[in-house]
Parts: sequence; structure tokens; C-alpha cells
Amino acid sequence: MALIRCPECQREVSDKASACPGCGYPLRAGAPPDGRWPVPVYEYKSPRTVFGLPLIHIVYGPAWGGGLKPAKGFIAIGNIAIGVIAVGGFAAGLFTLAGIGLGLVCVAGIALGLGVGVGGIATGYLAVGGLAIGVYAIGGLGIGEHTILNDPHLKDTLRRLFRV
Repeated sequence: MALIRCPECQREVSDKASACPGCGYPLRAGAPPDGRWPVPVYEYKSPRTVFGLPLIHIVYGPAWGGGLKPAKGFIAIGNIAIGVIAVGGFAAGLFTLAGIGLGLVCVAGIALGLGVGVGGIATGYLAVGGLAIGVYAIGGLGIGEHTILNDPHLKDTLRRLFRV
């Protein structure tokens, strides 16, 4: 019996094992991951790195041991995505596109933008959304220091900015 390293958790495992006893990762072709997840799972991690992170990391589906595995990379795409550019159901990064997102510039259903937030519910210095909360807020319900309703110059500023 020889010991091999599990590619998922790096634990030493017998080469006879069909799955890692620590994380459940299948070690032989066709071996089910503990039989827990009958759904497809996909992961791609680029060999090129930026600041120690993979340039692109894509994760789809559940983790082998249960739960969701986050995609962590310069460009991260997945159910949970953490990166400079993050796209996912839940995403955090400088630039995010998500269902629920946190970032400097964020476009999401629920957008928690530190600079710009655009979404159904949006926060940020500039917030645009159904419910917008920010210094500059534009939306069905805009809450902020400068909104279309309480700042008569905001419409003129937007026209100049977008040349409408």
C-alpha cells in the first residue's frame, strides 16, 4: 500500500481508497463523492497567478465534503466568489456582479457597494436601485444627502455627466 496526496485537502491517503476519508473527494475515476451530491461539480484554477491568487478560479456545484466551495482568484466565478473581479451568487471583491454582492463597484440584486452600488437594493456613495441608500441616491426610494427629490441640482448634474 502506498500513500498519495488528496488533491482537494492535501491529506495523505491510501492509494487503494476510492475517496478521501477527510473530505470525501473521489480518488478513482467514476468513484462517487460519498454519494452525497448527485449533481455536476466543476472547478477550474488557472496555473498563472496574480498576487499569489490564481488568475481565474471557477467553481460550480457543492464541495465534496458538503456546503459550497468558494472561488478565490483575481477573477473569481462561482456560487461564492471572492476576488478582485468576482461573479457569483454571493460575491465580494473590488468589482462584483452577483445576486448578493459586496464591493467597491457592485452590480447585484442586493448591492452593498462602497463606491457605486447598482441593484434592486443598493448602497454606496452613489447608489442606484429600487431602494437606494447613499450620498447620491437615485431610485424608487432614494435615501441620501443628494436625491432627485431633495437636490434641485442633481438632475442638471446627471444631464451634464451623461450628456443627455
